[in-house]
Amino acid sequence: MQLIEARRRQVQDSRDPLLFDLNSKMKEETNLKESKASKERSLINLHSNIKMLKAQKEAHQMEMSTELTQTLTSQEQRRLEELITKIEQMRERLSNFSTSRSELEARKNVLENELNANLKRRREELLIHIESLATTDDDQIHNTKDELEKLIQDMSERADVVLFIIEIETELQNSSTVLSEKSSELEKLKSEQIERQQKLERQQKNVDKFLSKRKLILQKKEECTKNIRELGALPDEAFKKYENTDPTKLLKQLHKVNEGLKKYSHVNKKAFEQYNNFTKQRDTLTKRKDELDQSKRAINELITVLDQRKDEAIERTFKQVAKYFSEVFEKLVPAGRGQLIMQRRIDRDSEEEDDDDDNDHEGSVVDNYTGVAIKVSFNSKTDEGLRMQQLSGGQKSLVALTLIFAIQQCDPAPFYLFDEIDAALDAQYRTAVASMIHELCDNGQFITTTFRPEMLANADKFYGVTFSNKVSRVSAISKDDALNFITQEQPQ
Repeated sequence: MQLIEARRRQVQDSRDPLLFDLNSKMKEETNLKESKASKERSLINLHSNIKMLKAQKEAHQMEMSTELTQTLTSQEQRRLEELITKIEQMRERLSNFSTSRSELEARKNVLENELNANLKRRREELLIHIESLATTDDDQIHNTKDELEKLIQDMSERADVVLFIIEIETELQNSSTVLSEKSSELEKLKSEQIERQQKLERQQKNVDKFLSKRKLILQKKEECTKNIRELGALPDEAFKKYENTDPTKLLKQLHKVNEGLKKYSHVNKKAFEQYNNFTKQRDTLTKRKDELDQSKRAINELITVLDQRKDEAIERTFKQVAKYFSEVFEKLVPAGRGQLIMQRRIDRDSEEEDDDDDNDHEGSVVDNYTGVAIKVSFNSKTDEGLRMQQLSGGQKSLVALTLIFAIQQCDPAPFYLFDEIDAALDAQYRTAVASMIHELCDNGQFITTTFRPEMLANADKFYGVTFSNKVSRVSAISKDDALNFITQEQPQ
């Protein structure tokens, strides 16, 4: 039993290194699987790039089959630069793949050497050891066989990985071949592009020559056109008549005509053309003058209408004010009479005479007006009346109030402010003015200041102004207080 136990421990001790090796191989297998997936993705990318390059090759071949008309467009130039960049990237990737392949080959060789040198030899040792342990417990033998089968399975899987690596190497070689073919095609396309560029440069030189020649021909054409203009206006038949004539014959005929024209060098060759131009200008100016005359007549008619309306408005307003002036004056001065008179230039102080008797008075009627005069009579309705310069201060105040009341009836204002308008009036006139204000207050508001009792008779509201301690105060008062206030303020 001790011998069996010793052998079991020996088998156990020999199994632990194998398990460690097995774990390390499994980790290597995982790494190889990940590397395999990465290589598969790279292979798919290479296949897609190969398809793209084939499509680009076909497009370039189709482009090469077309006739060259111009250089590459900006879009084609960018595409070419992208292809060159992509080829450089693929070359770099190919270099990386080659490096990876070398590393994988080295790793494969290490694994094969380890497989041949260690694992297979270890397998043989384990088989021999198992046979020598025929008397060992069945469980231990069974476990050892399971471990051996796992090891054999791992070895077969590693062999599959090696085969996959070989397949990847084959695909990499194929991709390298395709890449070299595409590189050669790219070089060919570059050479074709250079040839096209050279051809385009040659065509550009030819175009420059043609442009220079065209410029010279245009200069000659301008000279001929200038000569034709110097000859003056030509009929259309002159151009059609010699359209198909030989240039040499035309030059001879031109020389002959020029020799004949030398006899008439003193004649103005453009006289007929100038006559036509001046005639057209005259017609244009005449038409323009007619339009301006018509506009002038329309403007003058408008001015006449506006002047007439202005005159009518002035006369109408004056008549209304004069009518109300007479009516108001008769109310204020029942025994008298007042008139508002429009002064005209022909009536102005018959002493003045016109300096120029030949002037035609064709202006509007208002142009003859020089002002407004007032004639009033305070004690007769038949007297000629007095002018303003002949009236006293109180009479002038009454006439001024009459004019204000007349204007108020013609064009009423919302309110009036009178400051002691009755100061210079007699008592009877103060009463008449107060009555007139009371009559007109239905259509307006009148505010008056007074020191006379007549203005208080018909007033609606009373205010007293007092002065105390250098301060003025305004306060509403009754009619009796107002009468007392005025009585106190009247001079004794």
